[in-house]
Amino acid sequence: EHSDVAADNTRGDVQMGMMVAAAAALQQRLALGDGGGTSYDRQGSTALLHPFAEHPSCDASYDELVAEDVPLPDFHKLLEWRLHTPWLPHVSTDASGLSAYEYVDPFADIELVARKPDENDTALAAQHERLRLHIQQLQTASEMKAEQSALAACAKLLEIFSNSASENGAPMPSRSGSSEGARIDEAALFMTEHGMLPLVHLLKVTTSSKVIHKLLELLNVILHNGSSVVCETACLLGVIPAVLHFVEPHNPQPTRLEAARFAHMMCTRSELTLQMFVACYGLPALVQLLLSPAASHELVLFSIDAMKSVLDMRGRSPRNDLCRSFVELGVLELLVSAMHEINASHRSHAERAADIFLLFSCADTVVKARMATRKVLPELMQVIATPDDFEPGLVLKILRTIKHLCMAEALHMDELQRAKAIPHLVALLRREQSTPEMKSQCVNALYLLCKISRSRQEEAAVSGVVPPLQELIHLGSPLKQFALPIVCDIAKASKRARAELKQHKGVQFYLGLLSTEYWQEAALDALLVWLLDESSYVAKIMETSIGVKALQVVIEAKNDSFVNMLDPLFKIVYNSVPVCRALGKVDPNLGVSPFVQALVRRLQHPDALVRRLLLTMLESLYKQHRSPKQLVERHNLVPVVKEIKNHDPGVLVQQIASQLYSSFEAHAVL
Repeated sequence: EHSDVAADNTRGDVQMGMMVAAAAALQQRLALGDGGGTSYDRQGSTALLHPFAEHPSCDASYDELVAEDVPLPDFHKLLEWRLHTPWLPHVSTDASGLSAYEYVDPFADIELVARKPDENDTALAAQHERLRLHIQQLQTASEMKAEQSALAACAKLLEIFSNSASENGAPMPSRSGSSEGARIDEAALFMTEHGMLPLVHLLKVTTSSKVIHKLLELLNVILHNGSSVVCETACLLGVIPAVLHFVEPHNPQPTRLEAARFAHMMCTRSELTLQMFVACYGLPALVQLLLSPAASHELVLFSIDAMKSVLDMRGRSPRNDLCRSFVELGVLELLVSAMHEINASHRSHAERAADIFLLFSCADTVVKARMATRKVLPELMQVIATPDDFEPGLVLKILRTIKHLCMAEALHMDELQRAKAIPHLVALLRREQSTPEMKSQCVNALYLLCKISRSRQEEAAVSGVVPPLQELIHLGSPLKQFALPIVCDIAKASKRARAELKQHKGVQFYLGLLSTEYWQEAALDALLVWLLDESSYVAKIMETSIGVKALQVVIEAKNDSFVNMLDPLFKIVYNSVPVCRALGKVDPNLGVSPFVQALVRRLQHPDALVRRLLLTMLESLYKQHRSPKQLVERHNLVPVVKEIKNHDPGVLVQQIASQLYSSFEAHAVL
C-alpha cells in the first residue's frame, strides 16, 4: 500500500511541476511585455490564459489541467507523506457509507488564554502603548544622559502606574478580572520592554538628587506593583548595588526614605530577593538607616523589619555569622537607642527590636562580648528598670536576653554586675504587676549571676531578694529549685548578707529546710557557716525545741543524706555548747533524749567512718551534758560502747570507744 501511495505522489509531483513551470514562464513573459522589450502583448497573454478562464455562460470544467491517464492521489495521503503527520480514520455515518478521514489537531487540548473583549479593552491597549512609549523615552534619556528627559519620563510612568488601578474610583479590567492583575501586567510589561536596564543605568550615572528621587520612587512603584518574579528579575539586572549607597546619611532625607523602602521590599518580598540582598552586601545599608533617622522614624522602622527578616531567613542561613556581621558593623549601640526612641509611638517595632537583641544573645561568645559592654547594657537595663514604660512582651524579651548573657563567661557577668543588673532584676521580681513569666526569667538570671560570686550574693541580699525568694519557696513554686540555692548561699556570702537574713528570720528558715528533701544539706551548711560567725545568735535559736526537732530530723534522715550531713552536724555539736546540751537533754515525758536515742541506733552503720563520727559526737554530748551519769543510764550506753570497744572491726572506732569507756570509768559511771 505504501509503494502505491509513493507512486501516486510521484505522478502528482510531476503534474504539479508542469503547472508551476507554465505559470513561471507566463509571469516572465508578462513582465517583459509590461516593460515594452518584446512583441508579446496582452492579447497573447489573454489567449494563453483563455483555457483557464471562468465563463458564466458555461459550466466550469478543469479536466484539461490534468491528463486523463494520470490518477490524482488522495489529498490526505499526499499531506501525510509531506508532513509525516498521522491521520486517524473515521468512518462517516452518512448515507454514502464512504470512508473519510479527519486530522487530529495536536493543540486542541491546550486551553487558550483569552479574555472576553469588553468596552475597556481599547483603553487598556492604549494605556500599554503609552507605557511602551515612555519606556522608550526613558531608554533614550539613559543613552543621552539627559536628566530632564529622564525626569519627564519618570513622571509619566509614575502617573501610569498610579492610575492603572482605577479611574474615578472604578477599577480597570484586567486579564485576571481584578485591578491588581492590571498593575502586575504593567510591571511585567515594563520588564519585558527592557525598561529596568536604563533605570538602573540612570541610577548609577545621575547626579541630580531630584532625578534620583524620582527614579527610586518609580522603581519602588514598579516592584511594589509587580510580582516576586519581577523583583527577582530586577535583582539579576543589578538594581540592588545601584540603590544601596543612597541610604547613606549624606543623601537627602526623601532619597534615603525611598532607598529604605526598596531595601525593606527586597528583604520581605521573597526568599530569593532576601538572599540576593544579603549577597550584595546589603547588611551595612540596614545599619546605616539607623544613623541620623528622621523624626517620623520611617527609616528605623524599615531597618528593623529588614534586619528581622535577615535573621529569620529560612534554610541553611548562617545565623551566627549574620549576627557577627551585624555586630561588627556597630548595630548594637544604634539599635538599642532606636528601640528607646520609637517605643512611645511604634511599640510593635520596638518589640521587634527586642526580638533582634534576643537573637543576638543566642549567638556565640564573640557576639555576647559585644553586647556585654557599657555602651549597650545600661540601655538594656533601662527597660527592666522602668517596665511600665514598655510593653510586657518587650520587657520579657529583654529579660530573656539578659538571662542568655548570664550564661556566658565570667567577664560578661562582671559587666552585668557593673550595669546594676542585680538590683533591677530584684526590683522587677518584687513588683506586683510582674507576670509569672517575668518572675521566672528574673529568678533564672539571678541564679546564674549569684551562683559562684560572693559579692553578687551580697548585692542580691542587700537589694532585697530574700523575701520574694522565700515566698516562692513557701508556695512550692517550680522556681523553688533556683530560689533555694540563692537563699542558702547568701548565708555564706558576708556579714552584711547575713544581716539581711536576720531581718527575715533566716535561721528559722534554714531550720525549716532541714525537713525538705534534697535541700537539707544546703540548709545545714548555711547554719554551720552562720553559727561559726555568730555563735550566740544562731545557737539561741537552734537550742529551742523547734531547733532540736529540726536537728533530730537530720540524724534520722535517709542513708545517703544522713552520711552527707553527718560532718556538718558533728561540727555544729562540737562548736556550740548550748546546742550540744540542748540535743542531749532528756525529755521528761519520754525519759530519754530523742536525738541521743536516734544516734545510738545509727551506731550499727556499716561504714566505719560514719561510726567514728557518731562516737565522736556522742563523746561531745557526754562531756558537755549537765548530768552525764543520767545520760549514760537512760540510754544504756555502757554495754553499747563496750561492745564497740571489743568487737568493732574499725581500729579508729575502737580507739574512740575505748576513750569514751575510760571517761565512763573516770566519772564513776560504771
